[in-house]
Amino acid sequence: MKKKNAFTLAEVLITLGIIGIVAAMTLPTLIANYKRQEYSTRIKKFYSTLSQAIIRSEVDNGSAVYWTKADQLKNDEGKVDYGANADWNKAFVEKYILPYLKYVNAGIKKWDGNNNYETIVLTDGSEFMLHNGDCIDIIYDMNGLGKSPDKDGYDRFRFLMCFNDTKRNSFFGNKSKFFGAYGRCVNRDTALTNCKNDPIRCSVLLECDGWEFKEDYPHKLW
Repeated sequence: MKKKNAFTLAEVLITLGIIGIVAAMTLPTLIANYKRQEYSTRIKKFYSTLSQAIIRSEVDNGSAVYWTKADQLKNDEGKVDYGANADWNKAFVEKYILPYLKYVNAGIKKWDGNNNYETIVLTDGSEFMLHNGDCIDIIYDMNGLGKSPDKDGYDRFRFLMCFNDTKRNSFFGNKSKFFGAYGRCVNRDTALTNCKNDPIRCSVLLECDGWEFKEDYPHKLW
């Protein structure tokens, strides 16, 4: 009778060990690729969603560049009055944005236990807040308030709505551009360096890259 081939226990253990080593080597890369894809999808969706809401709003309210924006509101001591600015942003959002946007809820919230901002929770659980600055500053939080790491360039990304030619030209390099990343994409190398050194400016790198998180994106994605 012909003897059947069989694996010894040692051979099985060696094989499993090799599989484990290969898995340990490749798993971090697979997870990183998944996170890059997930975050790219989310930020593309946010940018498209808010851009489309602005376009729909313009049908009823005229060109966005002519929408009314108050000067940044300050108290008697000359400091930024976050409460008053939040109230103003609430009125702005209720007129120009919310009727043209799918969302879960909206209202004034504290961010990071500090100041109040008008905040909108989107249907995918992400959130964005608006602050009345030189332009309207927008911070988009991909995984929602209170979920780590809550840091610029990691799960938070900044955008602007600008209301006059000087600000639009200064931030975007384009007098007709109303909404975009927090700055202009002059070239990718500069955008990459700026993102490394100042995470607040990482949305510019993403805009350079078509809202994709490339392999050389400098901050860890959670």
